[in-house]
Amino acid sequence: MRTTVNLSKARNAGRQHRAKKAVNKLKASFNGEVKISQELNEALWSRGATKPPRKVELEVVETAELTTLYPAESYDDVETSENEAEQQQEEVVDSEGESENVDYDKIVDSSVSDVKEKVSKLEDPDYEALMEAEESNKDRKTLKDWIENQ
Repeated sequence: MRTTVNLSKARNAGRQHRAKKAVNKLKASFNGEVKISQELNEALWSRGATKPPRKVELEVVETAELTTLYPAESYDDVETSENEAEQQQEEVVDSEGESENVDYDKIVDSSVSDVKEKVSKLEDPDYEALMEAEESNKDRKTLKDWIENQ
């Protein structure tokens, strides 16, 4: 639920206590236990203790025993970042299916230690294709022995 809370009466408090008064007024405008998110707290204190904002647009998330307050614009960012995380997970699932498309010729072009590191990062490497790529490329005995032992 989106709402705007007027905090202008916090200006009636002493000069150094206005931001604290704004936080208390914000909590008092909701029933029950209220939690203020870190982003909202930073927004309230962003201009110091003497100049809190006069109005704050909020996103209110209510559960059975707790009401959590977020600034409206940063709450939109949280939802967007959650969607991006879901998309990244889908991309990981797609990339796992593409393990057959690994270019072993590019892998064996680097040094032996780099090849070992890259192969260890692969989920299910094809050691036969790796051996063929090494034999057609540099044909290094140490790397071929390592591949045979895998």
